[in-house]
Amino acid sequence: MRPISTVRSLTLGIALLLSAGACGDSTSPPTDVPYGETAFVVLLNPVINTANQAAVPAPGTLGAGTAVDVRGGPSVDTDANRVAVLVPVAAGEDTLDIGASGTEVLTIGTGDLREIAVAWDDAAADPTAIMADIEYAFGGTVVEIEPGMPLSEVNDALAGSNRIVFFHAGSYTGDLVFAGSNVTLFGEGMRGGSVTLDGNIEVSGSGNRIRGATITGDLTVPGSDFGMSFSEVEGALTISGSDAVLLNNAVCGAATLSGSGITLLGNAGLDPVPAPAGC
Repeated sequence: MRPISTVRSLTLGIALLLSAGACGDSTSPPTDVPYGETAFVVLLNPVINTANQAAVPAPGTLGAGTAVDVRGGPSVDTDANRVAVLVPVAAGEDTLDIGASGTEVLTIGTGDLREIAVAWDDAAADPTAIMADIEYAFGGTVVEIEPGMPLSEVNDALAGSNRIVFFHAGSYTGDLVFAGSNVTLFGEGMRGGSVTLDGNIEVSGSGNRIRGATITGDLTVPGSDFGMSFSEVEGALTISGSDAVLLNNAVCGAATLSGSGITLLGNAGLDPVPAPAGC
């Protein structure tokens, strides 16, 4: 287990999967965001899953080819999957301009990544509204995990608090438990393509995150304020904790969502978005 804090050569693959319309399995190649670069990933108009419990703005119908820029920073158009990656951006308060008239003011820490789902309609009186916001605090402690490490060491990393646990590409066998709080399991590469967790996962702490991993077993989340994006769960998904946010995942097995205040956006395998091929 190797803690790192200022490495600049480590590259984190950002999976660009966005469920658009009724299609839940469209993918595009990953866009690399170098570790240490402050970045926004903006997702326009994801579908609201039927089981969503949280009050979120209604998405618009458009999104591909939309200009998104950070004032004084990068400017890009959203790709065919309605995704814009803005890197590098200045830490602190940034103004995002979306389309012809949409504006959002956001604050971001040095070295952090923020994924923002935005409802956007330039024809509306108020063109944009935040649907979901997941933050990855890479400016803090980062612990590297590699295939072949003892399962006890991997679980030790997840038992700490206030850290990113970066999983290098490969397969990891055994059950994992998030015993700490504010811990992010961040997988290298595209969703389902680089990091496979071959076992069951339990998330018992609060404020924990999973991004960019395929879980072959069950995922059980009794903890609160859980977040997951760009991941796949092949077994059963059970969330009993409150205020979870699931953004653009694939759910292949049965889902039991008994917690309160759960936000569900663009998740394939949860109505009305069909499960992707291969589930």
